[in-house]
Amino acid sequence: MQNQKVKITKSVVAAAKPGAREFIVWDTALPGFGLRVRPSGATSYVFVYRLPGGRAGKVRKATITASTPDQARAKAKALAAVHHGGGDPAEQKAAARRKAAEPTVAEVLDRFIAEHVDRNLKPKTAEDYRRIIERIWKPRLGVMAIGDLATKDVAEAYQAMRKTPTQATLAVRVLSSAMSLAEEWGLRPAGSNPCRIRLKGSRRRERLFTASEVHRLLQAIDALESDGSLKISVARGLRLLFATGCRAGEITALEWQYVDLEEGVMRWPDTKTGILEKPITSEVRPLLENADRIVGVPWVCPSPTLRMMRVETLEAGFERVMAAADVPANENATLHLIRHWFASKVYSDKSIPLPLQMRIVGHTSTATAMRYAHATREEVQEAARGAAERRTKAIRDAASRGTVVHLPREVG
Repeated sequence: MQNQKVKITKSVVAAAKPGAREFIVWDTALPGFGLRVRPSGATSYVFVYRLPGGRAGKVRKATITASTPDQARAKAKALAAVHHGGGDPAEQKAAARRKAAEPTVAEVLDRFIAEHVDRNLKPKTAEDYRRIIERIWKPRLGVMAIGDLATKDVAEAYQAMRKTPTQATLAVRVLSSAMSLAEEWGLRPAGSNPCRIRLKGSRRRERLFTASEVHRLLQAIDALESDGSLKISVARGLRLLFATGCRAGEITALEWQYVDLEEGVMRWPDTKTGILEKPITSEVRPLLENADRIVGVPWVCPSPTLRMMRVETLEAGFERVMAAADVPANENATLHLIRHWFASKVYSDKSIPLPLQMRIVGHTSTATAMRYAHATREEVQEAARGAAERRTKAIRDAASRGTVVHLPREVG
């Protein structure tokens, strides 16, 4: 049967006997379709074709998986149509196999969490990344093959989140970080990050606590602590926020071993910006000296269960304080706004050089410092009035000297 041309049927397949070398029984009904017989006796269907280039064109062989000759012939016809249409059936099959083995976006995000988020990010940041991945990206894009994820997919998802622009921007940045690592892992071509989309700039935080509001807030902390509505450690944590300008997580993680009353410093070994050192000022010292130290509890502001307090507990306490102080919780008036208020007071103090201001606030980036250097309405008004007075004086001085400034004539 070697090198014969017959119509391949079940009986032909059954009668095929192996030889010393592999051979193909060619089908008379469809050129290129054949039954391959190996020396072991194993048989398989194939479609053999030549790539463009005449006799110099490379011969390709596509293996066909089928249970009957008729099924195999039908698949061979489909491959022949691809070939005659200018395609490469064998390469298309290989590409399909590679695509089937390609990880999904969800699988890459799981690897991103395991190999980057959990290893390199601070616990609170890592928690935020996991929440964004599990609640936003996996439900939206998780089933897609990683190589199929395109810029339009990310842009559409971003537009769907336009009602929460700050959250949407953070979500895209998280996904962008994961896609950059996917390139490093060889799962996407270099420079193919699909998250390079136009992001809407987040609104600059303009809301600042006024001196009157801070006074009422501190009074409310005292009142709520006195009547038992606010836990002592929560009240202490809020007062420390106002006195230090720390991040909420830094206060909840503050341990007594970080406090050196004799040297007058608090020193955190590991924060968002690395090692952090804060001076113990006249505002801070009584808060620490009057605090009860509980044996076996390392934290300065422990939770009611004597564990490390969660930031959410501090946030809930501050919401009660704002309500009691009649301070509206609008325009981003959140716990973090205490830090903005503190920073604005430090950065507006012209007697302190910028490097020292940044050390007091706990910033390592000048760009970040400038985002916190808010000016109050009163400060802007005072500066504007001063500038106006100086302009008026300059004009009057020029007039008294008889100086005339000629303006260039418009060319019309």
